[in-house]
Order: sequence, then structure tokens, then C-alpha cells
Amino acid sequence: MRDALANWISSLPGYEVVGAAATGDGLLRLCALRSPDAAVVELGSACPEELALVAELRAVRPGPHIVGLHRTLDARSLAYLHRAGVHRLVSTRFGVAGLRDALKEAETAFRAPVNGRGLSSREMEILALVCAGCSAAEIAEELGISPHTVTNHKRRIFSKLDVQSRTQATAEVGRLGMLLPHPANRRRNGDAPRSLTRRERDILDSIARGESVRQTAQALGIAVKTVQSEQRQLFSKLGARNRPQALTNARGFGLVDSA
Repeated sequence: MRDALANWISSLPGYEVVGAAATGDGLLRLCALRSPDAAVVELGSACPEELALVAELRAVRPGPHIVGLHRTLDARSLAYLHRAGVHRLVSTRFGVAGLRDALKEAETAFRAPVNGRGLSSREMEILALVCAGCSAAEIAEELGISPHTVTNHKRRIFSKLDVQSRTQATAEVGRLGMLLPHPANRRRNGDAPRSLTRRERDILDSIARGESVRQTAQALGIAVKTVQSEQRQLFSKLGARNRPQALTNARGFGLVDSA
């Protein structure tokens, strides 16, 4: 339902979906990084965990307009959620019409972007190129800036994402369901890759978790050289040069779950 709603909202005139997180923690990080005008949250009850999530969303600055989707919550649960800070509660029993009305209502609360710890437009451009497997020199050439500037941007991006490497950054982007601008000159071939072996599949899953080559070797109980050898075959099938690009291409082929 999350993906279907994201696609439907992005098809509405004037709306842009910045991501579709699968967990409450992911949603909080996504809101902190992208500062969306509205957050659509699936709610199953008014349990302490959900009430705490709403309170944390309200604490994000600038805070999003919170639209809560539920199936059949009772009046008491709805009251608890409203008091916790949900701006509008919508039952999924009535289709998307109620959600559309809630989004229209949220438009009146939309506010101008506020500078903060979120990712800037330039950082989003650079992050997209990092996930496409580009080096600092290639990013600098693509954007017409110096490699030193790229390095400084990458340092800030990694700090905001709380990661230490390009592979971890790419994995975090997928975990949060973040939508990045498409690198104009880095389009890969649209043909699906040949089927992956079990070992290649295991290595790809390790990459998706943001693990290094050494960590992959330890997790699979094989030598680092074996991982590197299997990786070369994986990269060839995915049309990639490195781990971040392999992960990005694999997502495009539907081989890795973005959630």
C-alpha cells in the first residue's frame, strides 16, 4: 500500500514524493533530511509506540503536516492520536478521496523551506551521483565545481545520513525510500541482467546492508579475494563499476527491496 500511495500522490499535480520509509525511525530520519510539507503515516492503533512517533514527528523542525491513515480505529484511539499531534485522520475504508481532501487541507499549512540539518538541493545532486557510483573527480566535472568542493559536500552528506562510506550512503537512501534526482549523464542500459547466482545474491544483499568487502567476507564465511572475484561477476551483470553503482542499478532492476 505504501508504494501504491506514493505513486498516486506523485501523480497529483503540484505534489512531489520525497521518499517512502517502511519504519517509524526511517520516517523520522526522512523528515529530518528532506523537510517535507506533509507526512502520511499508516496507523494501526493508538499504542504508546505510535503516540511517541507522532510526538517525535511534531518535534522535527520544520514539522510536517501529519496525515494519519487508519482502517477502523475507535473514537477513543482517534482522540488519543489527535491529542498527540496528528493534524488529520483518514480512514482507508473510503478510498483515496479522504486522503486527497486531507492533502488539500494540508496545503494551507505548507510553509517556506527552512535552512537546517536537512539535505540541500546541491547535496541531493551530489548524493545522486555518489549513488550512481561516480568518483569525486567525475562529480566535479559533471557539476562544474572543484573536487575539493565535492569532498566537502560529501563529508556533510555522510554526517547528515550518519554513514561513513559511499556504500553505506547508498544503502541508507534505499532504506529510507528517498527519491533522488536522476543523474543526467549516467543512465544505464535498461536490459535486465542475467540471473544472479546464490553467492552473487548474498553479496548483493550484503551491499544493500551497507557492509564493506571485509564485512561481506566475514558474514559469508569466505575469503576477501573470493568476495572480490564474485563481485566482479556481479558488477558485470549489473553494468556497474563499484558497490554503490551496483546497488543503485540493482534497485532499478527490482533486484533489491528499497524498503
